[in-house]
Amino acid sequence: MARFRLRYGTTDLEVPLGDFVIGRSSSCNLALDDGLVSRRHARLRVTEGGATVEDLGSRNGVQVNGKPISGAHAVKHLDRITIGNQELVLLEKSQHSAAQTLQIERCWSCGGLNEPGAKSCASCGAKLGGDHPTMAGGKPTARFAALSVAAGEDEATTSSSSFTLIAPIAEKALALQRYDEAARLLAPSLKRLLELARRGKTVPPETFERGTHMGLRLAEGPDASRWLTWSIELHDATGTLMSAETIDRLHELVRKARYADPKPLRAYLAALRDKKLSPAQRFTMRRLESLERVISA
Repeated sequence: MARFRLRYGTTDLEVPLGDFVIGRSSSCNLALDDGLVSRRHARLRVTEGGATVEDLGSRNGVQVNGKPISGAHAVKHLDRITIGNQELVLLEKSQHSAAQTLQIERCWSCGGLNEPGAKSCASCGAKLGGDHPTMAGGKPTARFAALSVAAGEDEATTSSSSFTLIAPIAEKALALQRYDEAARLLAPSLKRLLELARRGKTVPPETFERGTHMGLRLAEGPDASRWLTWSIELHDATGTLMSAETIDRLHELVRKARYADPKPLRAYLAALRDKKLSPAQRFTMRRLESLERVISA
């Protein structure tokens, strides 16, 4: 019997046999706070034979892999289901490749993710525990919330997919200068990205570029030092020479935040000096050395 999960951002939701309703109403299995989502927007139906998704007469319809659907539409592993501005990905796993699932405490008040057994939310301080089958108020919610890492999946691929899903949501928060909210969304993926790079895993170029962009966007906020350090360390861990655009942005942010920790950049420069560089790359090195002097001043 096929078993399905629905991936939204960094969260994987277990979808049992039967109907799984998605919409804006808190009575739905997955409640989304999105003006383009109807109260009862779509139904995901899972049987022993597979899964289908159906539009429940919504105003803006449902898309699968970018195409509008009508009636019950069969969906399979890695199909993208778009509802309003939200994109969900269907994941299928057989009995022989069951995912290792880590049950987490999800705050019904703010939507924050917490360690198993936590008594209060680390994000907002609300009391955890009790039966809160769904959550509303601006966060994705579900009765079957669980964070999963599929056994045998490549870590870099999993991290990249998760990051690709959560990034557009974080961009919206950043556009509204909600840096704390964006950091809560992005921090787990960015931390994982750096850890993978330090372990020598190959980071896909598009993931690296988006990660750098997000790190620098977060550095515009109140926790600038943390994300400036992260951005430098990611380049160091991957052995990637910074682009001129990234260096320009770092010059601006370092001055704005009065960043005063030269150690990460010095370590990065030391690693670069061991490499054979072209004349253009040596010019970039001089710009990085100039940045190091600004930080050390």
